[in-house]
Formats: sequence, structure tokens, C-alpha cells
Amino acid sequence: MIPALYSDDDIMIIDKPAGLAVQPGAGVRVCVLDAVERDYGFRPYLVHRLDKETAGCLVVARSPRAAAAISALMGGHGAVKEYHAVVSGHPEPLDGVYRDDVRVRGASQSAETRYRTLDSDGRLSLVSAVLGTGRMHQIRQHFAQAGHPIIGDDKHGDFKLNKALAKELGMKRLMLYAFRLYLPLRSPVEVTASLPPHFAAFFERWGREAPE
Repeated sequence: MIPALYSDDDIMIIDKPAGLAVQPGAGVRVCVLDAVERDYGFRPYLVHRLDKETAGCLVVARSPRAAAAISALMGGHGAVKEYHAVVSGHPEPLDGVYRDDVRVRGASQSAETRYRTLDSDGRLSLVSAVLGTGRMHQIRQHFAQAGHPIIGDDKHGDFKLNKALAKELGMKRLMLYAFRLYLPLRSPVEVTASLPPHFAAFFERWGREAPE
């Protein structure tokens, strides 16, 4: 059963596991829409999306009206979406903002990602990333453009390093998850996701303290 982090008459925020697609597609047997209907008895409406391999906080709506209202918030108008990721190298400066354009379906779009370095051994770093915009693969592209690709990224990442870390530290999935979500509703909602199992296993082998 998918854990629910928050629920009311309009929305539900789930703790999506890595490896579960958000919507139907080629090769997808069960997606978030199916799993929520199976576990909670209603067919949800998507408000935003996470990549299949990205775990963490995901909002779904119970009606088209609620979906439209929350989608406006998620589009950069008040919602705070914070992610944790393990990246290659050591970002300089330790805290900053990436504002490079990113590619979305072949077109260049402006994007903003604020980041903080939470821990590092020089070779790898744990970072927090907060979206200023909501472009597809924005965080993955920004860190790759900065020379610090997210570990396990099979599209924008360092494939040689990924292969080495899979052997050395048992890295098997994208090291990115939606850690925290804040929604400025009439009664504000703030939730944090549980640490994904693949993060816990990676940090144990890495010998660093896992994020909380």
C-alpha cells in the first residue's frame, strides 16, 4: 500500500516509491493512478509529476476542480518543492542558484534551482534543491550542466561513474527524491517523505549519515 502523507476532501499527498510510474504508458503495468485507486478507492487526478525513478512527495487531486486549483500552486506560485540528491563532486559555492536554461521536449526554457550542500566527501555530495520553476528534469539538467550530475542519472549523468558506484556502493537507482512539500492552502500543509530504501542502503555503504 502506498503511504499517504496527507489527505483531505480535495487532495492526497502520497509517498511515491521509486520505480513506480505516475501515469500509464508502454511497459507500465501499474502506475500511481492505479495504485491510489486500488489502495484508497478513488481515481485521482494528477497535479504534477515525478519521474518513474524519483521517490517522494506527490500530490493527487480528488476532483478536476481541486486539480486545477492545486496545479496553479505547484506551478511556482507559492508551493515549496524541496528535493534531496547525491551528486558527483563538490559544488562551488556550497550554496547557490542555477538559472541556466534547460531543454524541454527539444525547446530551451528558463529555469531556476536553489541548492545547498548538506554533506560531502569531495567525491560525492548530498545536496538540497528547491525548485523556483517546474521544468521537466530541471534538477537533473542543472546539476549536470554545473559539472555535478546526479548519481544514477541514466540520461544526464556520468555513465562511467554510475557504473563504478553500482559496483562499489551498490547504487541501483537515481539518487534523487522529493523530500519536502509545502502548500500554502487556507490551512497550510507541509509534509516530508520517508527516506527511500535505496538511499538508506547507499548511505550505509558510503559511510555517511543519511538525510532525515
